[in-house]
Amino acid sequence: MVTKGKNTCGGRTGGKEAITSPIQRFFSQSCVLVTGATGFVGKALVEKLLRSCPEMATIYLLIRPKRGLDVPTRHKELMKHPVFDRIRSECPSVLHKVVSIQGDVTEPGLALSEADRLELATKVNVVFHSAATVRFNESLKVAVNLNTLGTQRVIQLCRDMHKLQAFVHVSTAYSNADKKDVHEVVYPPPADPESVIQCCQTLSDDALEIVAERLRGKHPNTYTLTKALAEWVVAEQADDIPTAIVRPSIVTAAWREPVPGWVDNVCGITGIMMEIGRGTIRSIICNQNLIMDLIPVDFVVNTLITVAWHTATYRPNTLRVYNCTSGGMNPVRWEEFGQLTHRHACVYPTSHVMWYPGFTFRTNRLIHKICESLFHFFPAFVVDLILRLQGSKPMSGNPVLEVRGEVDEGS
Repeated sequence: MVTKGKNTCGGRTGGKEAITSPIQRFFSQSCVLVTGATGFVGKALVEKLLRSCPEMATIYLLIRPKRGLDVPTRHKELMKHPVFDRIRSECPSVLHKVVSIQGDVTEPGLALSEADRLELATKVNVVFHSAATVRFNESLKVAVNLNTLGTQRVIQLCRDMHKLQAFVHVSTAYSNADKKDVHEVVYPPPADPESVIQCCQTLSDDALEIVAERLRGKHPNTYTLTKALAEWVVAEQADDIPTAIVRPSIVTAAWREPVPGWVDNVCGITGIMMEIGRGTIRSIICNQNLIMDLIPVDFVVNTLITVAWHTATYRPNTLRVYNCTSGGMNPVRWEEFGQLTHRHACVYPTSHVMWYPGFTFRTNRLIHKICESLFHFFPAFVVDLILRLQGSKPMSGNPVLEVRGEVDEGS
């Protein structure tokens, strides 16, 4: 717990050490590896560990080169991110404990150098595996390589870690979207993960598309399918290491930490809310009477850290699964969500509004497709045409259309 006051960090105030919690004592002088640290949950996790457990030895981040930026450059950009503003003002010295290592969960051996692999194997005590593609409309090949095979590669690294005390796999509450009731156990997936991996590595893209449709079954998209496969990989291949699975539901803006309302992307539910506010989403395929399950990112982060401590301290004999959800205690239905979003969009309108906010939940896919063509794509086509005539850059292919596509894939 952080004590409020000037120059506080991890319970310190005025140079005196406050009483620490068992979790803080556990992480003291420990070395942690985080995959997916540049993502929404990953950033919040690193920030919380640094701020609340400043006595940690090192936080290793597995980062790959991306968009022409090498790992040192991406590390510098990450450390400048606003999520660390509170740390910069309270205890900036702990930022030097973050070490980025070049690696890629989509590559064999995580693309680690021998020196980096040896360092991780001899020093790391806790691993948080958060790297994943969360795109609902991702191809099966990409989703399997990142979500399923990537998890397998991280487990292989964990087996080489001599001091490992806890491996925490970040899954999703929707990994079993084909089931009505989801208990805190790992369910058999719709197909054998190894067979699916082999298909993705050997079949052509066209053949794989046919296979993907059959594999999905009742899963709405490749995201939930490959996360289900990943859970089975964890259950089967990480049974000899201290492991736990955490299943967050729809992760949304922070409740309190690092600051109330913090969010750093327009993916998922944030993107839907944004486009409703702009008036660019007019129809959503969804049963408005169903409960949506939102969980603030700081709730997720606190759960991950606590689960790591519990796994290392109590060493359960069986794989523990934790559903990190809110629907059972504080249910919000899609209808209420829509009303709240619309109300606030009208009271606090965005400066980027394109149409007066207004949308309808629909369960009839045919009517939804008609409305989508009339109110989404046709207006977008007209706007693009006008922009082209003016010599401006068209909007086709921007995040607005991507959000619409993911709304359909996620339904």
